[in-house]
Amino acid sequence: MYHSRPRRNTSQVRHWPGGTPAGEARIIRLSYTFMLEDFLNDPRSPGARTGPRFYYGWLIVGVSFLAMGFHNSARFSFAIFQVPLIEEFGWGRGALGSGYALMLGVYALSGPIAGSLFDKKGPRAIMPWGSVVIGLALAGGYYITSLWHVYIIYGIFIGSAMSLSGFALHGAMMPRWFQRKRGLATGITLSGGGVGFLLLFPLIERLIAHAGWRLTYLLFGLTILIVMVPLKLLILRDGPDDVGQAIDGAPPRESGRPTEAAGHEAKPGMREVFALVRRDRRFWLLAFIVFFLGLNNNTIMSQLQLFLVDAKYATSTAALLLGGVGLIRMAGSWGLGWLSDRFGRPRTQALSSLISAFGVALLLLLPAAGASIPMGILFVLVYGFGMGGMSVCHSAMSADAFGGRNFGAIMGFLEICFGAGGVLGPPVAGFAFDLVGSYTLPFLAIIAGLLSICFVCLFIFPKEAARTE
Repeated sequence: MYHSRPRRNTSQVRHWPGGTPAGEARIIRLSYTFMLEDFLNDPRSPGARTGPRFYYGWLIVGVSFLAMGFHNSARFSFAIFQVPLIEEFGWGRGALGSGYALMLGVYALSGPIAGSLFDKKGPRAIMPWGSVVIGLALAGGYYITSLWHVYIIYGIFIGSAMSLSGFALHGAMMPRWFQRKRGLATGITLSGGGVGFLLLFPLIERLIAHAGWRLTYLLFGLTILIVMVPLKLLILRDGPDDVGQAIDGAPPRESGRPTEAAGHEAKPGMREVFALVRRDRRFWLLAFIVFFLGLNNNTIMSQLQLFLVDAKYATSTAALLLGGVGLIRMAGSWGLGWLSDRFGRPRTQALSSLISAFGVALLLLLPAAGASIPMGILFVLVYGFGMGGMSVCHSAMSADAFGGRNFGAIMGFLEICFGAGGVLGPPVAGFAFDLVGSYTLPFLAIIAGLLSICFVCLFIFPKEAARTE
């Protein structure tokens, strides 16, 4: 039988006699939480005996979708902003690529710290700060006059902020809310980055053309501060228990997972968490996969705008193709995330990597195609679909192997390897172009890495997973 919690008389908490404004604010927040819980779990609703009438986890997915759209666009917008920066200041591609590499290095090194804080304090206490720092850093781009300003804004501030509210923590948040539809929920969340690319990259390029890159930086930063920070503060919750629900929206007895008494148990530190996973071969296989995932994503996306302009595409067309990768990435996240729930994560990850490798091969053919729009669209379709599938499968594979209260810290350790790929790829590709005028060698290395992921996922990881189980 369904047992509801006693309904609260929220009208009695409007004032706190003899209290302070801070105390009244706390009571108002509690009142909001109680009313939200009663609304979601009204026992008079038709679905009360089988679960809540609306599962709050999907609202978490929606906020994460928007956050990934804005935050990933902030990171990868480097590819668009570097074109006017090179034109105005004459900086080399390798030097600018080093700024991007610094961002990934800081992101990787701060990832375990952010993950540990996430596990101990919860998403609501940590993740809004990522949006605050990203918004302020982008707004500060208005004042760039020297190369070291780029290093500070992207390398230090955006790099550290992405560890607080980027791929790793949004991926780590999904297992708190979903078990049966984890792949789908993770795919929807990560596809937000693709939608952000599609909508924001062409807009950024047009704003730069008409208003200049300085004003564009300022507007972009203020938008994140105005939109994302309030949304996160109002909607984020640490888990289903906070709204009186169970994982997957099922009644507690059907959730397949006991209710966790968050905040009443000792949380292990980073050293203890690493000691638990470092002897598990699945961890190192996932680290291998995510290294080449980071090498692929960050190298291609950071250099793509310049590559397309070199291939004689107009800057506006290049921005549309760059944004198109995001749209198809969304389709890949959803489609291959759904497929991974049914046919297995490793096999779907292998398929995603193979598709991505074919996409990079198509990219190398674009200069010979003479700025062909059909060829450009074919590259977008293939590469974007594979790229979306790789991200969601990695996150879901990691959750399947290590999901739990320490998952945030584990994802932080894995992101060190993602960051290592990002630290290596963009500057090497930039300096290679500065030296020989071509991206061919670094892009061929990426193809080899993607094919090695296929081999690991098909022939090595399944054996280790079966042995561990």
